[in-house]
Amino acid sequence: MTSSFNEISHVFATIWRLRPHLRGGRYLIAAVMLTSILAALLEGVGVSLLVPLLSLLLGGEGAVPMRPIRWLKEAVPGHDSAFYVLAFAVLVFVAVLLKNVTWYFSQVLATVLRRRISTNLRNALFERLHNADLHLFEQSPAGEISNVFFTETHRTFALVDYLLLFVQRASMGLFYLGMLFFISWPLTLITLGLAALIGGVVGFMYRRLSRSGEEITQLNQQLSSCVLQSFAGIRVVRTSHAQAHEIGNFARLNEAQARAEEGASRTGFLLVPITETIAVAGAMVIVGCAYYFFVRPGAMLSSYLLGFGFILLRTLPLLNQLYGLQGHLIFLARGVSEVLKWLGAPVHPNQPFGEETFGGLKEGIRFEHVSFTYPSGRTGLEDVNFTIPAGGTVAVVGSSGSGKSTVANLLLRFRQPGGGRVLVDGDDYWRFTAASWHRAVAVVEQEAFLFHDTMANNIAYGYPEATEESIRRAVKEAHLEDLVNTLPAGLNTPVGERGTMLSGGQRQRLAIARALVRNPQILILDEATAALDTVSERHVQVALEQAVHGRTVLVIAHRLSTIRNASHIVVLENGKIVEQGTWEELSARNGAFAKLLHLNATPGGAGAAGAAA
Repeated sequence: MTSSFNEISHVFATIWRLRPHLRGGRYLIAAVMLTSILAALLEGVGVSLLVPLLSLLLGGEGAVPMRPIRWLKEAVPGHDSAFYVLAFAVLVFVAVLLKNVTWYFSQVLATVLRRRISTNLRNALFERLHNADLHLFEQSPAGEISNVFFTETHRTFALVDYLLLFVQRASMGLFYLGMLFFISWPLTLITLGLAALIGGVVGFMYRRLSRSGEEITQLNQQLSSCVLQSFAGIRVVRTSHAQAHEIGNFARLNEAQARAEEGASRTGFLLVPITETIAVAGAMVIVGCAYYFFVRPGAMLSSYLLGFGFILLRTLPLLNQLYGLQGHLIFLARGVSEVLKWLGAPVHPNQPFGEETFGGLKEGIRFEHVSFTYPSGRTGLEDVNFTIPAGGTVAVVGSSGSGKSTVANLLLRFRQPGGGRVLVDGDDYWRFTAASWHRAVAVVEQEAFLFHDTMANNIAYGYPEATEESIRRAVKEAHLEDLVNTLPAGLNTPVGERGTMLSGGQRQRLAIARALVRNPQILILDEATAALDTVSERHVQVALEQAVHGRTVLVIAHRLSTIRNASHIVVLENGKIVEQGTWEELSARNGAFAKLLHLNATPGGAGAAGAAA
């Protein structure tokens, strides 16, 4: 019994932790609880009133000295037994009618509660993840995030349903228990001993169900990741002729997940027959002992034993249901724990954004003794110092893992320096509001991410002030007019999932248009041409040359030929600056930059110059 109580207490404590995320649902929960408990109590009253009614029908008026009958006779004296039979029948009908009306309202409120919890919880989860640290997404498989949004939240909603049912059944059980104490407390104590026996027998099953819940959560995550990853890389799968491998891997995970669900169901199904068998056997023993030790010696009237047995037979199925519900609650609580884990994801940034609106760059951007360490412990940057003058172009180059993209992420405020500062016109750049800073800074990355939407909506994404005129101007500056003019729907043409309807070069130029539509002061080009072929690179490079005009630019370079016109070049190795200067200065030193130039000039050596760090 102690184990069962602890398990249920843990379930309630887990649900209690969801309170901050329900936003207005707490009063609704209270209303559902109250109406459910009231419906349960009314059902208990109706059943309890059947006992004196049956006693009257079986024993007659004079032979049944039950207290409810005496109370009714004292309240309404001078009538025959037929009147009292009819009176109890009416009372039973009224109790059942009120119970059903209350039950209807409790179910309507429960439906509203489920909808509100579903909406609020997913909204809270979505909002939290959009404000979480990027490291969370870099370390977590996409399937794990997808799984928590759909599978685990569904298990959470199911847990709320089962919890409400558990409260209703428990309330009814407590009412019946009170009636049993009212009739005979010695027999009731024996009944509680029976309940403790059942709790001891099925206790180990709850632990198995809890372990099954954790296993199923992990398998759901693996299954979601398998599906998302396989179809995201469908081109690689087919060119590698790996369909059989992917299908086999999915079948294996699918079978494991189904078997885990089946095993948990089998364990859950065992609860009902085991508890019912023990309960019925125990009830028969209790009734037999009661007759032998209480009724025969005259310590209890047979009418009281009849009432006790009737209520006991109503209580035992409730006990059976409660143990079954407890198993479901323990199994589903794992889903709530998973949802709570993601709702507690660390928020980015650790320090709040400032309240000052960014009004434009006047002097420049300064990285002053900047250091950064990833959560894994890997050093990203160490004591980095360089300046990007207003209106100038600074390139950051280096081998893979040298820290190039970390510089870009810091400037975008995706990361926070672990040491040092990033200064804008002499002051810390965290003083600016998130909206004004990101409005002034635009980025074109190596892999241009496009939404499954029209070209126009992709260009205007995140910039609601965009007009048709500004979109067309951005298209022109990105040298995308030739493509748009060939499309029947023009800018209203869908680009497909992740831009699959466009070529790599077209996707990059569309990303450039998206960056330019807001007319940013600061432009970050993070390996913008690294993944393109020579022809596509030439088209994109022409667009970039026009895009950087009149702007402050940070270039993360893969192909060094693209930074020939940079006013300043910073060379990174293992997160440290080893060289910086102009192209001519660095080329003449025969140092790290000269080695990168040599690698770029060597066939097949461009990759060594650095994928994204």
